[in-house]
Amino acid sequence: MTAERDTLPGPNHPLSGIATITFAASTGEVEVVLVGGRSIRGRVEPISGPTLVAKSVFDVYSSTLRTSLSDGTVFTTQIGTLLTEVDRPVVYLDQNHWIDLARVIVNPPVDPNDREISCLRLIELARSRDIILPLSGGHVVEIAKKGGRQRLDVARVMVELSRGWQMRSPLYVRAAELARMFRPDAGGGALLDVFTLDPWALWNDPYRRPQRRSSVPELPPEVRGVSERISWIESFIHVLLDTDPEVSLAGLEMAGKWASSFQELAQHMRSNPKARAYARDLTRTRFITDMSNDVAAAAAGGGLTPEQFTGWLQDEAEIAFSSLPALGRIREVLHLRLINADDKWHRNDLNDMLFLCCAAGYADVVIGEKKMCNYLQRANDKVSAGAEVFRRVVDALPRVEAAVAVRVPVR
Repeated sequence: MTAERDTLPGPNHPLSGIATITFAASTGEVEVVLVGGRSIRGRVEPISGPTLVAKSVFDVYSSTLRTSLSDGTVFTTQIGTLLTEVDRPVVYLDQNHWIDLARVIVNPPVDPNDREISCLRLIELARSRDIILPLSGGHVVEIAKKGGRQRLDVARVMVELSRGWQMRSPLYVRAAELARMFRPDAGGGALLDVFTLDPWALWNDPYRRPQRRSSVPELPPEVRGVSERISWIESFIHVLLDTDPEVSLAGLEMAGKWASSFQELAQHMRSNPKARAYARDLTRTRFITDMSNDVAAAAAGGGLTPEQFTGWLQDEAEIAFSSLPALGRIREVLHLRLINADDKWHRNDLNDMLFLCCAAGYADVVIGEKKMCNYLQRANDKVSAGAEVFRRVVDALPRVEAAVAVRVPVR
C-alpha cells in the first residue's frame, strides 16, 4: 500500500500560524510558539509515574516531533495530519528481522556479508524516508517478553526506524472488513488506511478502547489534537524502552488453548474419512466460529435477516471472504494448516496468523518467518491482491528498491 508524505503547511493549513509546540512530559506543560513569536501556554495531564522522556518539540514546518530522553537520546518521529499526502511503499517486518536490523546497527560489521548488506540498505531506505517500516501490537507483545540490553537495543531501533508509523490492530481491521463485506455501499472498494500515524491505532479495536488524555479546552482544536499525538508517541516510547520483561499469563493460556483446539481439529480431519471429504467446509466453519459474534453483528448491521444470513453462510461466505485482504488470508492459511496434521500448532501462531496475514493484505512487502511466509505464498492464488511475501531481507530488497524507484505500490 502507500504511506504518508509530509506537505509544507500552506496558508489554509490549520496549523499554519504555529512554529513549534513543546511538551514537558513530567509536568504536562505545553508551549505553543506562533510564527510571529507570541507564545501560548497550557497544561495537559502529565505522564503518570517515571518516564524516560524529558521533552518533545513538534516542528510544524517539517511535521516532525523530536523527543529527547533523559539520557540525551533524541528520536525523530512523524505526526500525521488530515492534510498529508501518501506515496511511499510500506515494508512490514516480522520481529526476527527487526532483531537483524538492530544487530547491524549496534555492532556494525567490518566486512558485511550479503545478509548484512541488505539489512544496512533497508535501514538506509528507512532513514531517508523512502519506505515505511511500521510497528504493530504484535511487535510490542514480542519485545515485552525480553528485558535488559537485549530488549533495549532492538526497541531503540524500532522507535528510530518506524518514525511513529503503526499498523492498526488486526481486530480493528477484521471489524472493518466484515462491515464492508455486508455493507459495500458504506465502504465502497477503497482499501482501509491500515498503516497510520493515528494515536493508539495499534491497540484501538472494538474490544479495547485506549484511555485518551484530557485536553486543554483553551487551546485550539488542532493544537489539542497534536498534543494528543505527542502524548501517544511519548507513552509508546516509554513502553518499548521499558527494560523489565512483561508477559500476560492469561494471554499465554488463551493462545495455548487456541492452538490446542486447532491441533485437535487437524488430527480429527486426518483420521476421519468423512471429515477429509468436507475439509473446506469444516475449516470455513471453524474460521467463522472463531469470530461468530463479529460476523453476526456485521450481518445485522448490513440489514440481513436471520434467514438471509443462513443463506449467506451456505452459498456466499466462501467467495465473500476470499475478497477480504486480511480475513481472506487468515481463512486460507487456516485451511492449509488444518489439512496438514503434521504441522504442530503453538501459541505463538496466534500472533503470526493475525499480524502477518493483516500485513500481507495491505502492505507492499512483507518479510516474515519461513513457515508463515510459505503458507501465505501458497494462499496467494485464492485471495485478493496483496503484499509480496519474502522470508529474507536479501530476497525482498530488489522488490523494495523497485517500489522506491517508481514511488508507487509494488502491486
